Amino acid sequence: MKNILITGASGFIGSSLCSSLSIDNKVIGVDIIKKNAKSAYIAYEQVDLADGNFSASIFEKYSPDVVIYCAGIAHQKMGSVDSATYMRVNSEATENFAKVAGKYNPDVCFIFFSSVSVYGEDNLSIPVSEQSEYHPSSDYAVSKLDAERRLITLVNEDIINRLIILRLAPVYDRNWSLNLDRRIFSPKKLVYFRFGSGTQRMSALARPNIVDFIGFLIERKIATKTDRRTGDSRGKNTGVDILNICDVEPYKLDNIIEVFKKSGIRPNRPVISVPLIAVWLATRIAGLFFPSSKSWLHSGYNKLASSLVFDNGKMMGTGFKPIHSLETIFCMKIAE
Repeated sequence: MKNILITGASGFIGSSLCSSLSIDNKVIGVDIIKKNAKSAYIAYEQVDLADGNFSASIFEKYSPDVVIYCAGIAHQKMGSVDSATYMRVNSEATENFAKVAGKYNPDVCFIFFSSVSVYGEDNLSIPVSEQSEYHPSSDYAVSKLDAERRLITLVNEDIINRLIILRLAPVYDRNWSLNLDRRIFSPKKLVYFRFGSGTQRMSALARPNIVDFIGFLIERKIATKTDRRTGDSRGKNTGVDILNICDVEPYKLDNIIEVFKKSGIRPNRPVISVPLIAVWLATRIAGLFFPSSKSWLHSGYNKLASSLVFDNGKMMGTGFKPIHSLETIFCMKIAE
């Protein structure tokens, strides 16, 4: 049984991780939201991760073997969160927490949830590997990439010894699919939009797959290896692994529409074809009115017009194979 500390424990992924990992481990959930622990195996601490003093008290109290860092601000609507806030919460707070973790246990395994958005969306060589160039187009993506670099620096400086960076594809589940909805639905979900041919492919990640993968890492002790390997060919040899995490196969946009329509839990709406030129013009015009967000707006066109497929070979090479897909999540009946 390991002591596993999970930040963002009340969030979409963190809450599911707490439930799953607490079966065989002692889980310490940490979040800024006040919440009562659901299980005798879970300790819960309400903490502002930006406060280094509180962070120190947690490590003194629980001495975690593994930290799974899920906390942060997710990608928000344009203008709702400024770049400084993204950087402070998603990058600086992550670095500070890792420093405290390393101070109390340099051998702690630090697992950081990053995003495939660090690669950007323009001029990608498909499938995108962990060694691809970085061209983040949003403040969110910039903050995630900055957090990665700060954490790798801590490894290089021997402050922490083991770091696993997981770049998650857009995550979805039966009851939450915003990352898919925005690619196929009109506003208010009145109709489905087929952008262009609808054959564009996207990698995505079922929430149970990432939860299963974390359990696999911990059970197989991959997360606590003592060898110092790097998952990134750039830079010196360090105790860093970087992996793209997504379902086994990418999905065509038409496939997503088809699954949603037959699922019985998503609207069965008409499908309207939208020429890509219309999307291109709309994003370019919007960029003229919002010049500070031009790059992000233009990336919206790339997400709809191009395939965004990420190489999950390193993940599969660990011996883990995701069992969930769009079909299993949306079309298989869940037992009452």
